[in-house]
Formats: sequence, C-alpha cells, structure tokens
Amino acid sequence: MIHFKSCWSPCFWYDNVRDGSMAVATYSLTMSVCLITYMSYIMLGGDSSQLYLPFFETNVDGSLQGAGGFTIFLLSVILLFSLLLILGVATDIRGFILPWLVAMLVVVGFQAIFGLWLIFGYYIYLEVVFAASCNWLWMGVNIYCMLVVRSHYRNVHKLQSPDIEYLNY
Repeated sequence: MIHFKSCWSPCFWYDNVRDGSMAVATYSLTMSVCLITYMSYIMLGGDSSQLYLPFFETNVDGSLQGAGGFTIFLLSVILLFSLLLILGVATDIRGFILPWLVAMLVVVGFQAIFGLWLIFGYYIYLEVVFAASCNWLWMGVNIYCMLVVRSHYRNVHKLQSPDIEYLNY
C-alpha cells in the first residue's frame, strides 16, 4: 500500500503527514458543516432541480425528508469523526483516527455509486458526464486524503509498537 511522507495539495504543502492529517481533518470538518447547511436549505424548500444534484428525483414533502435526514445524520457523524481525528492526530491516539478512515471509506463508496448512477441513469445528457467526472475527481481528492491520514496512522503505529529483544542465555 502507498505510504506518504509529505502531504501536497494545489494550495498547500506539508513536509510531514501529521500536519497534512490536521489539514485533512479541517477540510472534512468544513465540508461537513457546508454540506449540512446546504442539505438543510434543500429540506426547507431550496432548489435541487438540476439533473446532476443528488436529490434531483425527490419531492420536498415526501422522500426528501427521509433522505435528507439520513444525509444530515451521516454528515454529523463525519463531523464528529473529524473532531476525533483532530484530537487523535494531536495526541497520537490511533483509536481516534480509525473511525474517520472508516467513515471516509463509506463516503468514497457513496461517491462512486452516485457517479455511476448519474452515468447509467442519464447517459443521454452530456452534462451528466461532466458532473460525474467532477464527482469522481472529488472522490480522488478524498482518496488522497484517506491515504495521507492512513500514512500518519501507520507512522503512529510504528512509533507505538514495542521493540522487544529476547536474550537467550
């Protein structure tokens, strides 16, 4: 598996994965807050009528309330796990890092399925291919973030593993 020593993004460069993991935690925390706000806006009657939006085929009074509630719950869990990731990276506690990795694996799975749903469901519209490509590009960023955090997790694991020597006399 890939193991990074530094974290690079188009705007920032960190010379170690610890600082990169803190940046990733801040990114996921901020994205969760923004997406919870957007989901609340849609649930209160906001616009989701474009073809490429995740709740395009839902109606405001029916299926959107259940799907939106589930989405807000999932994003709240990711927000909580992002706070745990910040605490885990700051204190080198692996048990606080692992939930975020699992949650982001679920997010990446949802993104892959959503992109496939766009392509196979609306393949006659060219704009959907662009929307799916943008979604998969964002999924690639999330995979990179997972690899940065996993590299830090691996570094902490190696640092905390005991180095025991057995002496046979």
